[in-house]
Amino acid sequence: MDLAQVYEEFFPKIYNFIFYKVMHKQVTEDLTSTVFLKVTENFDSYDIKKGSISTWLFTIAQNTINDYFRSRRIQVDFDDLTNTTALSVDFEEQAAIIRDEDLRELYSALAGLGDLTREIISQKYFGEKSIRKIAKDLNMNESTVSTVHNRGLEKLRKLMPARG
Repeated sequence: MDLAQVYEEFFPKIYNFIFYKVMHKQVTEDLTSTVFLKVTENFDSYDIKKGSISTWLFTIAQNTINDYFRSRRIQVDFDDLTNTTALSVDFEEQAAIIRDEDLRELYSALAGLGDLTREIISQKYFGEKSIRKIAKDLNMNESTVSTVHNRGLEKLRKLMPARG
């Protein structure tokens, strides 16, 4: 598989994987660009013996997300919480940016889930990971991850009744 094929096949998957973790369109675009820049710079060093191309790409994506959040850590003085709006994401504003009605509805529904549930669903469907792999990555019991996943899907079904 050459670099163009990798980009064509994995760009939407990586973009969605990042989007549902950071929940912000412009940040997602920047991080996705960073991921594919790293892929381009290191494509010759990819070793199929160490793992699939998918695993390699999603590892780069996850590390890029981790770097982003690490660099944005904000020290909060809990005695002075007058500026809490700077720490929050306006989900409705972000949903309005999305033009596709189905994606907008999914985004709004995902915003109604807890962070852990959204993380597990993101890894399962956009990161294409198994429940076992997610449990290992999150250092959680496999049955707990499965339960959170199933409850999250059920909540999404309730939040998106027209889509089932």
